[in-house]
Amino acid sequence: MQIKKRFYAAFLVVLLTASSLLIFICLNLLSTNQNNPMVPIPDDAKWVLRLDAETFVKKEIYNTLFAEKDDAFIQKVRELMEKNINTESNKRSLRIDPQEDIVLYSVERNHKSFLLIAVQTKDASAFDNNISDYCKSNQAGAARDNCGLFIQQIKGKKASREELEITARKILSEPFKELKKAAPDKNEFIALNLKKLPVSSGFSSMILSVQHQEKSINLEGEVIYPKKLHPNLKFGLKSTGVYVYSRFIPEGLPDTLLNFLPQGLPHFKDIEAYAIDFKGTYLEDPKDSLPSIIGFLPTPVMNLIVQTKNACDITDLWKAFPQSVRRPNLTLSFGNTVFHLKQLAANAYFIGVDPNAVISHSGNEVFFIKGHLEKSTKVYGSTFVTAFIENMGPVKAFNDFLNSSESINIEIKPKRGDRYAISGQINFKKGKLPLHEMTKMVSGMPFFAE
Repeated sequence: MQIKKRFYAAFLVVLLTASSLLIFICLNLLSTNQNNPMVPIPDDAKWVLRLDAETFVKKEIYNTLFAEKDDAFIQKVRELMEKNINTESNKRSLRIDPQEDIVLYSVERNHKSFLLIAVQTKDASAFDNNISDYCKSNQAGAARDNCGLFIQQIKGKKASREELEITARKILSEPFKELKKAAPDKNEFIALNLKKLPVSSGFSSMILSVQHQEKSINLEGEVIYPKKLHPNLKFGLKSTGVYVYSRFIPEGLPDTLLNFLPQGLPHFKDIEAYAIDFKGTYLEDPKDSLPSIIGFLPTPVMNLIVQTKNACDITDLWKAFPQSVRRPNLTLSFGNTVFHLKQLAANAYFIGVDPNAVISHSGNEVFFIKGHLEKSTKVYGSTFVTAFIENMGPVKAFNDFLNSSESINIEIKPKRGDRYAISGQINFKKGKLPLHEMTKMVSGMPFFAE
């Protein structure tokens, strides 16, 4: 009996391995698709994203079955498949061609924003007749020729199903545009074209190519920044976290990077450049009028240098904080986190946890981000609360991805006129496969649990 059990177990292992190998060989031998997708994209589309689904799937099947041998991930995929099979078995096929690219884009009609997903279908009638099986109240779909189009409203007054279908068919009636694919050796799996960026961002448009290599995710692209650049910083930082240096200044910067600091001061007006080394967030006890979230004051653990167009006095900034956190020698104590304030020049100042991190800087860089990404989501404070936050589904999935990375190094350099070149990579730790780590992160997002 024992021999029979061992024989049966060995037979299953051989059978599964052979089946997996056969699937992988078939995927590679039967499909190497280089067709440029043809999609009806209106001229007013805000952004366009092309996903090379076939390349992604083939590579990820190999990673999962042979390279990573990730049993936990395979089990998660199995559970997702079983859930869909058990609850959605009555849904009819859309006849989608898995060898063709998927294209996503966004349009606005009648003050309503819509997300469009274009796929290639082998049977337009089947897609037209069956797409309603997959749609919620804010979704619809239609097909023309070999293009199946899925539409979802994402903003504005709720549109009716009829309005959604009319919008989809109107877009399908527009001329089809060819999206050029990168050369095969690039291993590009995402191509993003941000055609109309918000004015507040300072940028007008951006194109970005995301490519997967054996140990890294590479980025290539171009961005248009019509504004004139301000002078470079004369100071820099010793970096131990995620280090960002920028002379690109969006209008909303005071509401994001500096939103924990007092408003209405010259220190945050006409910012010319900044450098920040970010190491995580400390959950401090609430302090007077300072903003709190779920009963805590989220305090960035960072070193920051800001350069402004006009002169500013660091003492005024110190005085703007509540008296309960002000300490002698231009310091601010939030409990476990202590900020030191320092005047570096008439129009430049430092605020951070380590004043010795300031160094001289003579470079003429425009923008870069480098360092260790896992530091950016580190949460310090109450052990119970931080553990709860870090183990929340989406947060954990994102943290796991960042923890699998070794370093990031992305730079934007002048190209010509108002055009700037984007280049860089996210490098991963030994034994971590970039595409597989991205897949696990995406599969851990909330929409996969629906």
